Amino acid sequence: MNLIFSADANWGIGKDNQLLFRVSPDMRHFKAKTLGGAVIMGRKTLESLPGGKPLPGRVNIVLTRNPDSLEPCLRQSREEGLQLWSCRDLSELALCLEQQGLPQERVWVIGGAEIYRLLLPYCSQAWVTRFLAAAAADCFMADLDEEPDWRLVEEGERQEWEGLGFRFDLYRNEKPRELPCNS
Repeated sequence: MNLIFSADANWGIGKDNQLLFRVSPDMRHFKAKTLGGAVIMGRKTLESLPGGKPLPGRVNIVLTRNPDSLEPCLRQSREEGLQLWSCRDLSELALCLEQQGLPQERVWVIGGAEIYRLLLPYCSQAWVTRFLAAAAADCFMADLDEEPDWRLVEEGERQEWEGLGFRFDLYRNEKPRELPCNS
């Protein structure tokens, strides 16, 4: 399983349930990585997606304590041919991922902060778009440079988009854990 997110210079990832920066190269990078795989998110992240709908071309899995609240979205998604599943906890998530039959490298955790924190120990890699500026964030990711099991293995080349500097970095978890399974 992988993490994918963008963060500012202070590891801020969002404000008011929105991304801090909307940068076309970052959006293309995200789409290229996740298309054809599974994306795991929380309910608020689902609501923040365009139209509050699941991402097309991916298996969308929402980790939520209240899956009943997703019922209208689940029905509509199926009618539109979009794949949306809900899981209540980590063991349900493990079962859902097993049923999807996707290799772990095609599974992406896409947010929000609570879901990132919860799944951080179970992920083997983190693809991070690091913006070289600080923003007024109200939501933060763990500083992977300070996490004991995480290592920066590839620092991307500095790029710029409309005056904003960024790079695509890759971190690796040296001790990823297995998702708990109650089967």
